[in-house]
Amino acid sequence: MQTTFMLETSLFVATIAALGMLSPGPDFFLIIKNAARYRRSAALMSALGVNCAVATHMAYCVAGLAVVITTTPWLFMLLKYAGAAYLIYIGIQALISRGGSKMDLSNVAPEQASLKKAFLQGYLCNLLNPKATLFFLSIFTQVLNVNSDIGEKLLYAGIILGLSTLWWPLLVVLIQSAPVRRGLAKAQRIVDKLLGGVLIALGIKVALS
Repeated sequence: MQTTFMLETSLFVATIAALGMLSPGPDFFLIIKNAARYRRSAALMSALGVNCAVATHMAYCVAGLAVVITTTPWLFMLLKYAGAAYLIYIGIQALISRGGSKMDLSNVAPEQASLKKAFLQGYLCNLLNPKATLFFLSIFTQVLNVNSDIGEKLLYAGIILGLSTLWWPLLVVLIQSAPVRRGLAKAQRIVDKLLGGVLIALGIKVALS
């Protein structure tokens, strides 16, 4: 009986987490922007950054600190506005970028600093998103109770982190596949401006929500 319940709950967690990752949001548009603009190594570093941020969320959810964040008004507001400001910042960067009209990933050789920047973009984009905090907290509060042990918490955290580890690199590969890449190459500047505008709009939405 307990095993059946755990399997059903694990499936529930996996389904909700997958739907959340598939829904277009800040992480989704950031990964698309970087996958469209940079070579695979840099785009995968952004995906790794998002995964590390998800791991950070899982760590404080398992430790019970998510409740502290969401129930401390000044702390939650600080997270909210920091996240909004960062989304607007990277959106503006995309708008003012001077990228060429053609995307040629084979000729782009990012330096170590650019890989670090790509990682930090992914990490901060997810970590500073207050909706990510609320999303993960809502999952944990629905499946856990006062009798839940650390093993159960780690199981659900592992499911979420595992899905994240699979999805974001897969999105990079999909965006950089030959058919998609050819389409993006024809309008790289437009793609940059469009995704930059979307990130700015998401930042404003986070600030006003």
